[in-house]
Amino acid sequence: MRVPQGSRSASCWAPIAVAALFLLGCDPGSSVSLDSASGANSGGVPLDACEADSTLGERDAGELFDTDHVPSFDLYLPEEKWSALQQHAVDEQWEEADACFDGKLIGRVALRFKGSYGTLFNCFDDTGQLVCPRLSMKLKFSEYAEDSRFFGLKRLNLHANRYDDSRMKERLAYDLYRSMGIPAPRASWASVRVNGRSYGLYGMVEEVDGHFTADRWPEHPDGNLYKELWPTDSDPSEISAALRTNEDDGDISGFQAFSESISAAQGAEEVRDVLGKHTDLEHWARYMAVDEAILSYDGVTYFYTDDGSWSRNHNYYFYEDAPGHFTLTPWDVESTFWINPDHAAPHWTELPEDCTATYPYWEGFATAPGCNPVFAALATDLGPWRAAIRELLDGPFALDAMTEAIDQHAALIEEAAQSSDTPTMYGSFASAVANLHSTVPALRSRLEAQLDREP
Repeated sequence: MRVPQGSRSASCWAPIAVAALFLLGCDPGSSVSLDSASGANSGGVPLDACEADSTLGERDAGELFDTDHVPSFDLYLPEEKWSALQQHAVDEQWEEADACFDGKLIGRVALRFKGSYGTLFNCFDDTGQLVCPRLSMKLKFSEYAEDSRFFGLKRLNLHANRYDDSRMKERLAYDLYRSMGIPAPRASWASVRVNGRSYGLYGMVEEVDGHFTADRWPEHPDGNLYKELWPTDSDPSEISAALRTNEDDGDISGFQAFSESISAAQGAEEVRDVLGKHTDLEHWARYMAVDEAILSYDGVTYFYTDDGSWSRNHNYYFYEDAPGHFTLTPWDVESTFWINPDHAAPHWTELPEDCTATYPYWEGFATAPGCNPVFAALATDLGPWRAAIRELLDGPFALDAMTEAIDQHAALIEEAAQSSDTPTMYGSFASAVANLHSTVPALRSRLEAQLDREP
C-alpha cells in the first residue's frame, strides 16, 4: 500500500533535513564528507582504513548469508547528501556512497531508502517530520560499474525491522519457505554505520531480481519476473508495469493468457484446472501451508481495499519459469509469527455470503480472500494443503526445530541487537525473543486445528 508520491506539499518536507539528522542518530554539526573525485573521506574517517579485497565480488552469496558472525557495513557520503537523501526518502532516490564491509573496501555504490506504507511513508507525520528512528535501505553495487558485484549480487536490502524487535522473523519465515521447496530470499543480519555513526542491527535480505531467478532456475534464468501481479490482473499496462526483469522487451503474452483463462473459467473447479496448467498446484499447497504456519498478516491472503469496490494484495513475486508457467515467491515477511485477535476477515478457505463486505485491518480495510477466484479454486481440494501442513508440523515447524533455530539466531545477534542505539518498537530484544518462544506453540496448535477444519 504505497502513498502516491507528491501527496505531501513541498513545504511539509522542509523541516526534515535537520530533524532527520537528530532522529536517525546523526550530528548536524559533524563534518564527515567525501571527496568524490579522489574517493578520500575529508571528515576524519579515511577510506584507506578499509583494506582492499579483490575477492568480495566473486565470493558466493551463500557465504554472506550463512556467516557465523554479524558483519558490518560502513557507508560514507557527504553529510549534506545524507541529509537530502533522508529529506526526500519517500522518493526513493539513489545517491552515491562509498562502502566497506567488515573492514574490506567494496567501493562506490548506490544507496537509497526503501519501504512501503508501514515502513516508509508512515514514518513521516502529517507535518512531514520523520518519526522513525531509522529507515530501511537498499544498496546497488552495479550502478556505477555494470560488472561490479558483491558476493555475486547486484543489489542487497538492509531492513530496519520496524515491527520486529526480535529481528528474526524474516530469517525464520524465509527458512521455512525454503525448507518446503519454495524459492525464497536468503536473510541474515549486519550492523550499519553511516559516516561513522551507528544505526544498529539491520536485517540483510537478498534481492529478488535477475540474479535470484538465475540462481533458483538455472535452466531458465532469463524469464519474466513480476512483482505483486496476481493471476486475476489482466490489464496489459499493469502486467508490463509489474515486470522486474526484461522491462524493456519482455513478452507478457504468457501472463496475459494465464489471466484471460482465469477470467474465462466457469466456476472454481475450472479455475483450478487453469491454475494446474499455468502453475504447480503442489507448490501452492506448500506455499499456503507455510503462510498458514507463520500467520502472514501482510501477504497473499490480505486484499486491501477502501470501500470494497476494488482490492489488491501484495508482498510476492511470480516468475515465469517456463513459457506460460509461473511460480510464486514470497516477499516482506516481517508481519509474521504473531496472533492478532482483532483481525476478523474470514479465512482464505471460506467463501462468505457477501463478497462486498469489508473488514477493518491495519489502518484501513480488507476483503475476504476466499472471494478471490484463485483462493476459491484452491479451496475446492484442501487435501494437498493439509498434507503439507502435516509435513511442516512434523519437520521444520516442529517445536524442537523452531526452538533450536530461535536460540541459535538469538545467540548470534544478541550483542549487536542489545547494543543498538536505536529504540525498539514494542519492547526489548530479550522480551521479543521470549515472545517468539511462546508464540510458536500457539501457532502450532492453530495449525493442527486446520487439519480437521471443514472447507
